[in-house]
Amino acid sequence: MSGLELQVHRHIDEIDPQEWDSVVEPDDLQASHRFVKVCQDSGVEEAEYRHLVARQGGRVVGVASLSLMHVSVDLLTRGLTRRAIRWIRRRAPSFLRMPVIFCGLPVSFGGSCLRSAPGVAREPLVAAVAEALEGFARERSVGLLCFKELSDAHAAGLHALRGAGYFAAPSIPFCSMPIRWSSFGAYLSQMRTGYRRQLRASLGVRERSGLAVRKVEDFAPWCPAIFALYEQVMERAPYQLERLNLEFLRRLNEAFGARAQALLVEREGKLLSAAILLSSPRALTFLIAGIDYALNREHGAYLNLVCEVVAEAIRAGSASLDLGQTSYQLKGRMGAVTEPRHLFIRHRSAFWHSAMRATSGLLFPRLAVPSRRVFKAP
Repeated sequence: MSGLELQVHRHIDEIDPQEWDSVVEPDDLQASHRFVKVCQDSGVEEAEYRHLVARQGGRVVGVASLSLMHVSVDLLTRGLTRRAIRWIRRRAPSFLRMPVIFCGLPVSFGGSCLRSAPGVAREPLVAAVAEALEGFARERSVGLLCFKELSDAHAAGLHALRGAGYFAAPSIPFCSMPIRWSSFGAYLSQMRTGYRRQLRASLGVRERSGLAVRKVEDFAPWCPAIFALYEQVMERAPYQLERLNLEFLRRLNEAFGARAQALLVEREGKLLSAAILLSSPRALTFLIAGIDYALNREHGAYLNLVCEVVAEAIRAGSASLDLGQTSYQLKGRMGAVTEPRHLFIRHRSAFWHSAMRATSGLLFPRLAVPSRRVFKAP
């Protein structure tokens, strides 16, 4: 890319919000200056940042965020491999836990953070970002580099990374649902009989249990209670790259106003489950869930929460609903579809790079999610 100039900033506040957002679509809130600022100011995982702004001819043509944090490289493993690694870690706590520099934020909601202006050639831009990632790694003496949570479309344009020695590995799939119904009743009627029966049974549990569901646009007073339930979810999460903190919820509520909302499922005044949503002009994103597991099974609190998230997307007139990277069976029964996500990984040590590449099938196993025919043929 002739005349490409890449500027590196330590804090997002050093960058003009309008310039950053000039290459971010209106529905792409998680790549916006505001969202990046929420992540950095809240101190999630005590990550260290570098923010990149690429200019050509004085015009911003690309942006990206890099973050340094300590992670367990085995976080995607399963079964015998995971048990063996955890047995070793009881004797050597630092085993396979190391600092990693990501092209990505330390808040994982299934998306990349690299953005470019329309018509801009991606290969030279990606090569420049990879060079900045390398520079950050040298500065902080970090060996492992990763471009994370790339969709098929993003991964297809990253040939420059393979040329720079990166190898591709699967991440966990991402759930979403196109919204094409005018009402929740229309959504139910479009379901095939078996799936509709299951969902109506869940709604029946809500009525018998006396559950109340409400939406709160300013959820600041509820942040501690929601965060406590989120902590319960994280204690049971099979995959955990990072843990959010209470400050993240508070700053998200403050920064996004009515765009950030909470759905609360309550019984007799007690909070059983909660969802934090982020709404844009055409999309709704289910960011965070909190569940009281002591009462969840009896009252179907989480299932009814997800039902209400779908209903809220329909009420809002959203074109799509992003449902994240968890609870595939439940969300699949409700009509969600899964899409692959990819990682591009390189270790600066030739030995460790070869070892990780050779064992990538164990460290990064592909999670197969069966597809379902939930809806009748149009």
